Amino acid sequence: MNQRYLPLTVLAVAALTFGLAWAASPPAQPAPVTNFGKKAPVIFDHALHAGEGFTCVQCHHNEAEGEYRCGQCHKLETEGGVLRIQDAFHGKDVGVCWSCHRAPEGTHKLKCNDCHRE
Repeated sequence: MNQRYLPLTVLAVAALTFGLAWAASPPAQPAPVTNFGKKAPVIFDHALHAGEGFTCVQCHHNEAEGEYRCGQCHKLETEGGVLRIQDAFHGKDVGVCWSCHRAPEGTHKLKCNDCHRE
């Protein structure tokens, strides 16, 4: 290997390793999830949801492309067939939060302000 490229190779391997490690384990502390709306962001506890049996890919369904934040794809309005962020979270029968927290058969009923604390 050309010695001139060695630092770049080491840097690339370190970045890839760090990225994979970050993707494989959820954040230890609750993280804010911005909703682009008028309500305050949700402070989402990844560890709590992982303890309930959820997998990362259930929400981070584009993780293979390195897209971990909902707002990278889901915008304020539906664009190109991608659900707007409100529907991605709360849309009846499609929202990732709706099925447990708002659906009639949901097991962990919550009101809006239980998550969107203002």
